[in-house]
Amino acid sequence: MLALIVDDDPISRLFMEELLSPYAQIATAASGGEAVELFRQALETGKPFDFMLSDIMMPEMDGHQTVEKIRGLEQQHGLQGDQTVRVIMISALDDAKHVNRAFFQGQALSYLTKPVSTSALLKELRKFELIA
Repeated sequence: MLALIVDDDPISRLFMEELLSPYAQIATAASGGEAVELFRQALETGKPFDFMLSDIMMPEMDGHQTVEKIRGLEQQHGLQGDQTVRVIMISALDDAKHVNRAFFQGQALSYLTKPVSTSALLKELRKFELIA
């Protein structure tokens, strides 16, 4: 299983990476632009990411924009439905505008509010059968 963690906060990236490393091979990105490039490379090598955890509040390209660009790359490669990366948004923002955008435009599976507990994140990953 391949996972992409996108967060501009190094402590959050490290927390999620340590939590997920027993379950998946992890790549991390400190920005939306870096995430899109990693995602593009993964598609081109035929080893796309299975799931992605993304923060929303990041400089230059926020998490919503990042996921939307990634969805565009998937469309360009003819991926749809179960072939697309499963996304969980993680953010300090909990207003309806951001939650709705994550689900409807980004097609996220879940939205967790920071600070995220280990048990809450693992519960979501199990609920969507991303980990055993």
